[in-house]
Amino acid sequence: MRLLQGTKVVEAPAGWREALVASRRSVVVDVGAGDARFVYESARRDAERFYIAIDPNATALGEYAFRAARKPARGGIANAAFVVAAVEQLPPELLALAGLVRVNFPWGSLLRGLLEPQPATLSAVASLALPDGAFEFVLSYDPTQDTGAFAGERLPAPDEPYIDQRLIPAYATAGLDVEEQRRLSREEALAIPSSWGRRLLHGRRRDVFLVRGSVSRPPRSANLTGS
Repeated sequence: MRLLQGTKVVEAPAGWREALVASRRSVVVDVGAGDARFVYESARRDAERFYIAIDPNATALGEYAFRAARKPARGGIANAAFVVAAVEQLPPELLALAGLVRVNFPWGSLLRGLLEPQPATLSAVASLALPDGAFEFVLSYDPTQDTGAFAGERLPAPDEPYIDQRLIPAYATAGLDVEEQRRLSREEALAIPSSWGRRLLHGRRRDVFLVRGSVSRPPRSANLTGS
């Protein structure tokens, strides 16, 4: 598993997962973390939990990984890790590890995978959670404006009927049982420490939905490969 530590991408040391499990800290994983602002700011506020950012772009993770590696007096933190990996190829060290799997304002193939919805993407996200873990997805997509959101055909906007009729059954099949779906207010959406989310929300009105629930059974990871 590749970790971004400061400015360098390194291999995780032997026993990395075992040490984290032994610490008995609850783990929060942010999938498609972008610049990892959510992980960094959440970890600074919540020293009791361990936060993991996952993104395939090490450059994007760079700023907040660098901040995390500084001395505590200069904003450094010890309860966060920055993993360079794609959701299509998750490291085995992360499987069935998280008490909470979070996705904030996904884009690109991750957004398509959650909205279409694609079984492989859903199973991959579910595979990160403990069998009794939880998930929270913050989704926003406007097919009339977000023409560059992902390759391929546009999808319907994820409004309440689409979530109820299309997403909830597909999520349940992947072991993600939706317990709540609701539209977030602009204030609630802006309160999420996401640089990409703030860019999306800047200067125009858009719908943002929170879809949250629990993982109903041990995740299936047979089709996933490690790196």
